[in-house]
Amino acid sequence: MAKNRISLAGAMLMLGFVLSTFAIATPAHAQWFEDTYPGFYSLQTPGLFQTTLFGGGYISDKYGVLQEGVQAEQSVTPYIGVFGRATGYQLWIGNGFESPLAPGSGSFPRLNFGRFQGGLDFTLLPGTHLYVSAGHDVADSDATVIEGDFSSWLWLHSQHPINASFSTIYDWQNGVESSEIDLETILLSTEKYMILGGIGGAMYFGGFLSNAQGQGGPDLGFYYRPWQLGVSAQAGYGNAHQYGQISMYKQLSWFE
Repeated sequence: MAKNRISLAGAMLMLGFVLSTFAIATPAHAQWFEDTYPGFYSLQTPGLFQTTLFGGGYISDKYGVLQEGVQAEQSVTPYIGVFGRATGYQLWIGNGFESPLAPGSGSFPRLNFGRFQGGLDFTLLPGTHLYVSAGHDVADSDATVIEGDFSSWLWLHSQHPINASFSTIYDWQNGVESSEIDLETILLSTEKYMILGGIGGAMYFGGFLSNAQGQGGPDLGFYYRPWQLGVSAQAGYGNAHQYGQISMYKQLSWFE
């Protein structure tokens, strides 16, 4: 079972490795890359440096989490960027369904830890990105993790484009894989803002969990273009009973 769970999280990491090496494997492969991704070997000029500040919270009658962090990314080519991410977590453990981070830790009402990750951002198609990364925790968690994040915008030129996103992370400390999936559409778009709506959820597998656990519910998001600021919220039901979560992010970009 554990091997199957590792393979799901590792699939995105492996795909990123294939994308970064396949182009130079043989002349035929290199030509295919040049035809499919013009300028694949060229440095992006001007380069793009982007910083994203993010934060959010999750609350249920079983446990709660606050998180805040920053991600910095530098473009290398038009199709590949490198990024680093630092995240701080405050975790409150309740009764019943426990956090996958700390099984059996009900006697410790609060855990604090940081996570540092680094990896690559692959632009597979216009509006489609694959992030692959690895990292390590500090403080109340000592886990090594691998993570894959996929996001794709479909029907970009329609009135209501759809975003499909998937994220999976594997924790070697407790053997649990956490996966999230969201499907959203732009309900309303103006020159200054967008309103999005959809559905999403999360699943937890492996490790100390005897059965798959999870939750899901509707999403609602707002993005203000002049400030590059986004807010999203979700509420629903699952193994943690009723829950609610909110997240915010602010982007800063510079061309070099």
